[in-house]
Amino acid sequence: MLGVDLYLLWRAGRYGLPALAGVYRRAAAGLEGVRHDDAEWGALQRQVVSVLAQAGRQVEEAAVAVSAAADGYARADAAARGEFERLRADSLRLGSRR
Repeated sequence: MLGVDLYLLWRAGRYGLPALAGVYRRAAAGLEGVRHDDAEWGALQRQVVSVLAQAGRQVEEAAVAVSAAADGYARADAAARGEFERLRADSLRLGSRR
């Protein structure tokens, strides 16, 4: 089951989170393109655009981190498995019970 969980984590970092970041970026760009004469609306609009753009950047950074974490864990797990297999083979070959 761990392999499936690791795959889902990797997939979220590779596809899901970047798609979500795109939603934020498109929302920011769409809202930025709206023109209005009201000064208060303009100030609020700029703040919301800034928040959406920042959220998009942060989600993209999270996507990179999640993908890297999944890849790193998979590499470490593969190394641990190799060491376990080596030790188990030595134990079986030598008849050791430690």
